[in-house]
Amino acid sequence: MATLLTDVNSVLGIEIGSVQTRAVLFDVVEETYQFLASGSAPTTCGEPIFDVMPGVIAAIRDLQEITGRFFLDLNNKLIIPSHGGVEGADRLLITLSWGPDLDVVTFGLLNELSLETANRLARTLPLNVADSFGINDRRSTQTQIDALLAAKPRILIFAGGSDRGATRTVGRIANKIASSLHLFNAEDRPKVLFCGNQGMARRVKEILEKETTYASTNNIRPEIENEDLTQASFDLNQLVIDEKMNSITGLERLASFSNEKPQLTGIGFQRVIRFLGKQYDPMRKVLGIDLGSAHVTAAYANHHDSQQISLPIGTGYGLESALQQTRFADLEKWLPEALSESQVMDYLWQKTIFPNSLPVSETDLQIELALARHLLCITMRELELHADLVSRSFEPVLVGGSILTHAATPWQMLTTLLDGIQPLGITPLVIDKHGILSLLGAAAKTNPLLPVQVLESTAFINLATVISIESKAKQGTVIIKARLQSAAGKVRELNIKQGELASLPLAFGETGVLMLKPETKVNISDIEVGKDPIKVRGGVCGLVFDTRGRPLVLPKDQVHRLATLNRWSKPANQ
Repeated sequence: MATLLTDVNSVLGIEIGSVQTRAVLFDVVEETYQFLASGSAPTTCGEPIFDVMPGVIAAIRDLQEITGRFFLDLNNKLIIPSHGGVEGADRLLITLSWGPDLDVVTFGLLNELSLETANRLARTLPLNVADSFGINDRRSTQTQIDALLAAKPRILIFAGGSDRGATRTVGRIANKIASSLHLFNAEDRPKVLFCGNQGMARRVKEILEKETTYASTNNIRPEIENEDLTQASFDLNQLVIDEKMNSITGLERLASFSNEKPQLTGIGFQRVIRFLGKQYDPMRKVLGIDLGSAHVTAAYANHHDSQQISLPIGTGYGLESALQQTRFADLEKWLPEALSESQVMDYLWQKTIFPNSLPVSETDLQIELALARHLLCITMRELELHADLVSRSFEPVLVGGSILTHAATPWQMLTTLLDGIQPLGITPLVIDKHGILSLLGAAAKTNPLLPVQVLESTAFINLATVISIESKAKQGTVIIKARLQSAAGKVRELNIKQGELASLPLAFGETGVLMLKPETKVNISDIEVGKDPIKVRGGVCGLVFDTRGRPLVLPKDQVHRLATLNRWSKPANQ
């Protein structure tokens, strides 16, 4: 393995977030890539500095303090490549989530086919679809042109026609777009990404490249019944990054030290989830959710399929948008104590002004965890509505976000994920405690060993393996008996009751064999209960049984609801 790693051992990752800029170091330890440390500093892309570099330099200095290793010379210039492995790093990776969402418009043929697919492509990245235009648009031509000019898009996504399908209509739309571009000032014309009938790619290029920057990618709907957004999403990322490079001072200077263009943070996140989807059970899906400050990014994948979305809601800069579509009741139902609407909403609106603030009391933390549950619920609904998610059976679930990792206990993180995601079957829950998944995705294309080896390390927290058991039995009735034998031979048994969260100890990194004996009719998604032993892996919360039902229903009466939430705030003791 060592011979494979001689060219690139140390990798410095820079993540430029909407609140924080982080410098992350990966290096080879005993012939295996490891996450070593990270430093952070406030992002300086916006006011009052308007230059990315001071924040980057401050984050790297923080990393230098932690590691005792220098990545900057006396002139604050990055040392890349490294000097004999003692100073600097062999490679630089950059991911970016800072900045307002770019406005885009979409063009397609039929609204329910290519146009809807174009809009789904736009939703894979932090973009704002300002308007959409299809052949069955009932607006007059002049009204459509006025709408296009008013939208002032930076990118135009043009889809339509299956491969070997429509050609004349695609050509007509291309000419219509070209005519409309004439009405923009030259410097204001949007870049165009064509993702339609590949038989028309050359002709569309001839029509449009005279007017603006033109790029082509694969057909996102090559056949009427098939959709493929993966490559198109990556190519769209390139256009967005080009826009960001032109608008963020210092980003091009930073990127000159890297062999690769910066990537949007969400693209790196989606790439690593797709990679993991090919490693696990082909019948189940890997789910990843990143609860970011400005956006929530979610992706799922298995051997055959992958989908992703980016939602313009978040825990900091995206919190205002989230609150505008949130009722107090959406948050109140998750609060384990009686709080007034003004107390909760005042705290959250204050956080929109100070997005980097941390909870200073248990009450503040409970408000933030209620928000996290609500954002997870929104995300799962959006995955089902717009990304064709048909089952909540996952292996594993990976979640990141400072709202979870900064102050919550492992059991609080666990219950937040279970309440918001409500997975089925047997689900390992994993926390990206260092926020490095997107950087691993950015590394995957040129250095696939790095994400493989870091993902297998202790850089991630295995919270628990959760077994969701469904039954119609009466609350408090024993519905199943569990017998767990650890790899060390220790045996533990547990009577599991309806309507509770219960756990058996199984340490982080430890494996075991679980036997389940039903006492009544029960269902666990994807397995035949009681037939064969189940191999399970432990976590910091052990092996957890969730018998609360799906979908999760809370008592409407406040007294009973608070009592129920209090009961779930710790595992049931038998």
